[in-house]
Amino acid sequence: MIKLNCNFNIKSFIPQKITLLLVAAAGLGGLLVAGLPGLGIGIVLGYFSGELYSQLGSDKAAINYFENPGPSSFYEGEPGLAAFCALGVYLMSRAVPKVLEDEAAAARVAGGAVSVFPQGKKIGSLAESFCRLAFTRLLVLNPDLLSESLAARRRELGDLALLGSELGSMAMGREARQEADYIRRFLDPSYQPPLSENPEDDPYTVLGISKGASYNEVKSSFRKLALMFHPDNQTGLSDEERKKLGETFIRIRDAYRVITREIVK
Repeated sequence: MIKLNCNFNIKSFIPQKITLLLVAAAGLGGLLVAGLPGLGIGIVLGYFSGELYSQLGSDKAAINYFENPGPSSFYEGEPGLAAFCALGVYLMSRAVPKVLEDEAAAARVAGGAVSVFPQGKKIGSLAESFCRLAFTRLLVLNPDLLSESLAARRRELGDLALLGSELGSMAMGREARQEADYIRRFLDPSYQPPLSENPEDDPYTVLGISKGASYNEVKSSFRKLALMFHPDNQTGLSDEERKKLGETFIRIRDAYRVITREIVK
């Protein structure tokens, strides 16, 4: 007997319905062509064809979500799992120097999801799938929108601080830790990043403004510095010069994020 998985939400109903239709059509075709043996073969082929169609549809929906986080049209297993995996993959990819290959990094993120989401190992395969897909879309992952999406899906469940802490543990290297601190503060406004011993890391110092600056002053300073230090705005740079300029721009961008979030609290 074929046991169909009935643990799905309304958004997964259409793929399930298509699977049933394929099973019925293939079974009927097999019956007409080869009698009862053909019926059994047709049902099996129809079922696996439907499952493959459903998986391809879910993968496509997840990829669309990673490119433009918003309402999900695919089965997540747990609310926010896809966003969590994408954020973890994003942080692992920002490690400097690169510590793990993509496959190992995906496994690390999926393992983190299993450890903090209530359903644990039940969503392990889904987490691995989301991590794999997220790595194919690294260049378009938007940590701001993904953080917002994760917060919206998990806020009522009260575990955003735990999820943020686990994401923070995936950050390796200064740049990745800065990104993780921003994500954690978005998920948990009470989170305070460790104080830096270097006064030059103070976000107000980075932007060259006072702590009483208005939002317009902050925005104006950021724009001026961004134009000055963004690598794409400079020509004739060596690889080393471009790398250093990029690091400076990242500090400017992160400082802007920290300050504007404090202003709009």
